[in-house]
Amino acid sequence: MDNIERLLTESKEELNSLKIPEDIEHRLRDALDNIPNKKRRFNIKGKVAALIIAVLIIGYNADTLAYYAKKLIGYDSVMDGTLQELNELGKGQSINKSYTFKNGVKVTLDGIMLDDNKLIAFYAIKDPSGKVQEVSRDFGFMRLQGLLGVNYSKSGYGEANEDGTEMKWVMTCDKPMFFERKMEMTMNSMSMKETGTIPFTLDRNKAMGHSLKIGINKEIELDQRKIKIKSLIASPTSTVIKGKIQNIVEIGIEQIKGERFIPRDIELTLIADGKEVEQTGSSMSRSAKGGRFNISYDALPHDTKDIDIKLISFTGNHDIKETIELGKGKLNKDVKIFDKNMKINEVYESEGNTYINITTDENLTLSKVFLDIDGEKIEAERTFSGDYEKIVEGDNEKINYIRTIEFNGTGERLTLDIQRIRYKKTYDEIIYEYSVK
Repeated sequence: MDNIERLLTESKEELNSLKIPEDIEHRLRDALDNIPNKKRRFNIKGKVAALIIAVLIIGYNADTLAYYAKKLIGYDSVMDGTLQELNELGKGQSINKSYTFKNGVKVTLDGIMLDDNKLIAFYAIKDPSGKVQEVSRDFGFMRLQGLLGVNYSKSGYGEANEDGTEMKWVMTCDKPMFFERKMEMTMNSMSMKETGTIPFTLDRNKAMGHSLKIGINKEIELDQRKIKIKSLIASPTSTVIKGKIQNIVEIGIEQIKGERFIPRDIELTLIADGKEVEQTGSSMSRSAKGGRFNISYDALPHDTKDIDIKLISFTGNHDIKETIELGKGKLNKDVKIFDKNMKINEVYESEGNTYINITTDENLTLSKVFLDIDGEKIEAERTFSGDYEKIVEGDNEKINYIRTIEFNGTGERLTLDIQRIRYKKTYDEIIYEYSVK
């Protein structure tokens, strides 16, 4: 012990006697500049320190990082404003499953959004060869299927990147039935004769439900028929109005009378706090149970107080029985069909055919018409669109269209036989009002 203390004392005295040269700084700089570059040794202390800092950052910001992990990346260009807002809030269910075809093309289902109106799927197609748009056309329309092969897909929109290696898609689907849980996205490659599937489980705990549900159940008299506005459902992704046009009894009576009516379109405007909500789609179906319609709009603005539904127009195909005896040459004959005017301007012959030139209201179209020529019924061959004329009546303006109908053959006794028309009636009136409490 005494020897150690003596050595330490001597070393201390030796260190104290040392003098630092005045040019030590310049010498050190020169020495450092002349040292060749070598691979740095692994600095375990630095690595540990960096790891500790990273753990502290992650722990402190865990909620923020988890939030961003839920967001879909790269879909902004194919999302509308409502979907972008929901994506920013981290809504939806992450799927992140893929299928790779034998040619290297990869399809990835990144995520879905589900609420009480619809299911929206977000998927990407990647093609290393840079021909992703051709690949997308080859696939056709993707199918989102559930139990027993029920297809829920409705429409979609996609956009490719500049080098053609990736295409992002947003696919809108009907809301799956309440019992659906195991689902799959299916794509068929016609060129490779290969079918790919991406199975996934629907997590209804991540569904967004609805923000407002109104049972309207209001009947309205339209053109001697009744339509029923059944409900309005507002969800985070959209607003949907559902209704019914015909029931099975009405369909049966019309068939017996030979006055069949096939609804084609009903135009409703949705107004929230005095401003129109953009319509995004519509559908109409007819079955043994009757005619039904769904009209989709954008999501209602936040804090909406007042909701109005305005009926703009109603369009349908009507079976009718209207016969008109005709002469030849310029006739200028006025005919009334329903409450719309039609004028038969001229009947003439050319190259073995008979032509009838007519003027009709913009909302009236002859969709099934025959010409009885000397007792023989001839169906219209084709219709040529011609000029149109604007008619101003006070503050209102309407358009009349001039068309020419061609029939094969000529004769002396001519009778125009109109069996079906497409008719659009305009209303432009508020049919329902609702105040959110």
